[in-house]
Parts: sequence; C-alpha cells; structure tokens
Amino acid sequence: MSMEVLEQRREEMLREAELNRLKKLLRADRKGPVASGWASTVAWEVTRAVGLLRKSFRTPKNPD
Repeated sequence: MSMEVLEQRREEMLREAELNRLKKLLRADRKGPVASGWASTVAWEVTRAVGLLRKSFRTPKNPD
C-alpha cells in the first residue's frame, strides 16, 4: 500500500471517530430529564393557545 492510500485511510478513520464522538454527545443530551421535555411541550402548547386567543380577540384592520 502506498503512503497516500494509508494517509487517506487514516483521515477517514479520524473523521469517523469524530462523527461517532459527536453522535454520542447528542444522544447524551437527549437523555436529559423527561420532565424538562414535558415542561417544554406544555409551555409551547400554552403559548400557542394564548396566541390563538389573542388573535381571535384582535380587532380587524379592515372593518367591512
């Protein structure tokens, strides 16, 4: 095997190792407390509902 092929193989392995490290970090971040995910969902739903209520009580810009 030539030195060029060996160097390419080494670079591929380094890239793969870095990708695996990043994937592992992402998985660890997602394994946080379930309550925080639940609270985030509830907060988003409440914000959405309040926005819809505000929209329904808003006066029309072009009264006909």
